[in-house]
Amino acid sequence: MLTDVLLYTLIGYLSGSVLYSLLYRKLFHTDDIRINSRDHNPGAANAFKNGGMACGLFTLAGDFLKAFLPVYLYIHFTAHSLWSIGAAFVIAAPVIGHIYPVFYDFKGGKGITATFGSLAALLPIWQPLALLAILFVFFSTVLRITPNYYRTLVTYAIFLPCIMTLQINIAVGTGAMLIAGVVLFRLLTSKETKDEFSMEPIWKR
Repeated sequence: MLTDVLLYTLIGYLSGSVLYSLLYRKLFHTDDIRINSRDHNPGAANAFKNGGMACGLFTLAGDFLKAFLPVYLYIHFTAHSLWSIGAAFVIAAPVIGHIYPVFYDFKGGKGITATFGSLAALLPIWQPLALLAILFVFFSTVLRITPNYYRTLVTYAIFLPCIMTLQINIAVGTGAMLIAGVVLFRLLTSKETKDEFSMEPIWKR
């Protein structure tokens, strides 16, 4: 069981370390999407904004699947996988790889799409995925927070303690908390230029 955990944690981390927006650039000889962005993030948002629809879809699918597949394969092809606390590291590994990719001098993205990929692989355990999605939708529409940096920061800051209240498998909960902790650390140590924090409720628009 320990061997499986170590193997899939390594696979997940290496898979997460592939930055698909930069892979797209190399394959199709396009401009680096990070150059004209304020946060220099190689994620899906900048891929759509600076690289166009094709680059955005390629990046979105790649960043989602690179997290989804290692976790899904671990769950479905190892015995009693989610009953081991080590599964938490398998769940978090792709997100850690995306944020600190070994192939790009440990300088990656924020891990949002990869988070959704890892959590989607846990279905039918749906609570962490639904919670994160609801928080993002709430702070994007009902109580809109801008810029995206603060929206993500607030979302994960609330997601982390809320996970502790869910009646779910301990390995799944621990994995989700590890992900939230790493994403928050990445955001809080970021040196990107940030606009002023703004929170606008839907009824005041």
